[in-house]
Amino acid sequence: MMTVSANPQAKEANLQARKRRTKTQKVDFSSLDDLFGFRLRLAQVRLFQHFRESLASFEVTPGQAGLLILIRDNPGISQSGLARAVEVERATLGQTIEGLLKRQIVTRHRREGDRRAYSLELSESGKAFVDRLIPAIRAHEADVSRRLTASEFERLRSLLEKFLG
Repeated sequence: MMTVSANPQAKEANLQARKRRTKTQKVDFSSLDDLFGFRLRLAQVRLFQHFRESLASFEVTPGQAGLLILIRDNPGISQSGLARAVEVERATLGQTIEGLLKRQIVTRHRREGDRRAYSLELSESGKAFVDRLIPAIRAHEADVSRRLTASEFERLRSLLEKFLG
């Protein structure tokens, strides 16, 4: 039975061990070749892995980066509104926001007129952080999409936008 550890070093060791096993074993993907979701998931794994490697110094996940950019572009957005926008549960988002608050990247204030709701904004250090983060994300995206021509990349982006409705 395999145990799952929250320890980042253990997770990385498991990932490396899986990679070694996959490299030595021939894996038949033929039954999955035409499954859109499977291909999309493999692409996501590759994107996230490259993101972690190329942006490691920022100590931020792709999801956190997206949230920070959305908060920057929508100052005062409520936690509930942000959760709906990125289609995650409020409790899950709340845990992520707590981590960003502890790092003093995000500030949270009670909303006027609704004491149950919170408004989110970037702190001054958060604004500077996102200003440094965005060019690094753009460099990451350019690197991972280098196998595609500009028109292929635009077509992929357009198709994903259409898929997401």
